[in-house]
Amino acid sequence: MKPGFSPCRVRVERGVYRQPNGKYAVCFRHAGRLRFRTIGFDLEVARRQREALIAAAERGQVPPLSPQLRFRALVESWEERFQARIDAGERRQRTLEAHRYHLDHQLLPVLARRRISSISVDDVAAVLADMRSSRCSLKTCANALGTLQVIMRYARRNGWITIDPVDQLHRDERPRPQRRRQRVLGRREIERLLEACAPRDRLMVATALYTGLRISELLGLVWEDIDLTSGLIRVRAQLSRAHRGEPARRVAPKTAASVREIPLFAQLVRLLADHKLRTPYAQRGDWVFATARGTPHGHRNVARRGPGRAASLAGLNRGEWPPLRFHDLRHTYASHLIVDLGLDVAQVSRILGHASVTITLDVYTHLFDDARHSQEIRARMAASPFAGLLARPTGLIGGVDDPPSSTEVSSAHALSPMLSGVGTT
Repeated sequence: MKPGFSPCRVRVERGVYRQPNGKYAVCFRHAGRLRFRTIGFDLEVARRQREALIAAAERGQVPPLSPQLRFRALVESWEERFQARIDAGERRQRTLEAHRYHLDHQLLPVLARRRISSISVDDVAAVLADMRSSRCSLKTCANALGTLQVIMRYARRNGWITIDPVDQLHRDERPRPQRRRQRVLGRREIERLLEACAPRDRLMVATALYTGLRISELLGLVWEDIDLTSGLIRVRAQLSRAHRGEPARRVAPKTAASVREIPLFAQLVRLLADHKLRTPYAQRGDWVFATARGTPHGHRNVARRGPGRAASLAGLNRGEWPPLRFHDLRHTYASHLIVDLGLDVAQVSRILGHASVTITLDVYTHLFDDARHSQEIRARMAASPFAGLLARPTGLIGGVDDPPSSTEVSSAHALSPMLSGVGTT
């Protein structure tokens, strides 16, 4: 049966149907889809209305199906449908949480009581201007606009509006945030960061640094996810954000590729094993990083209290770099995999849980290029006649049989990270 047709609707003539209540409904095509409108009890009026609707559809001027529908009611309908898709496994809970954030903070306070048919492109531009005047970042503005467009497309698909005001924005009216510079911590910066962390947060930050886990994956860990014998973390879930009275809980990971196994450094295994012995919450289903009450930590609290506060105390937020984010710990881990360990893009993509290697290349191409370039430069330098001079017994560095001095050894150690492509800032 075609969408929109009711088994109780009786065809009177082409495009005109009688409903069980005796009213006539007319059918016409608009934007490639069949649309139905209930007209009344007069057949002649129904015929004239159908012809008018067909003509209006050809001009792109079909009136909305629900001109009195308010934005808040539209959002509630959209959320109900989105939640049904989550329950069916088609969408992710985290995506809905991100949309809800922008609805609650930027969109509903301004548009909740507005009729959706009255929201114009100028209204959308005004919302963006208000956000910018409130010092919202371009990224926040762009994400809020994306949420609004999702809602408006849902309304247009259902025939509740005929024109999407977001689509009418000019290119220069749309916020276009620049990609944030990736920050990768050097070895001395990592030492300073961990030293500045509060004792309760230090292992959490270290685990993020040495596994590349996303913050939701880190906070969603329970002890059965960690195999201390094999030295593996098995990522099977992430922690949702508490919202509208709903407590945080374990939900499906971001993508199917996020389900993965991460090999652990032996040193981190020992630290986690010691933590498991000391914590009162060490059962298989207990949170690895739990509060004093055994509940999971909140995302925002951890991001601000953990690396955020520690970076400020360690003096890492001064200079040209933007303030350290939790996600920068993931970039630092990726840099180690690429530059220090020399893993290829497929291996890095699997460990990080990217949906495709294209994402890995898009984010870390410069690191792969730098690593390869550094290796090529070192090989050419070692084979050059210029470098060969150092192997001759000239006596400039003490002679070939003389052991190096402690100063020379320390200098070589200082240069080693630079030659391997790893900064020591």
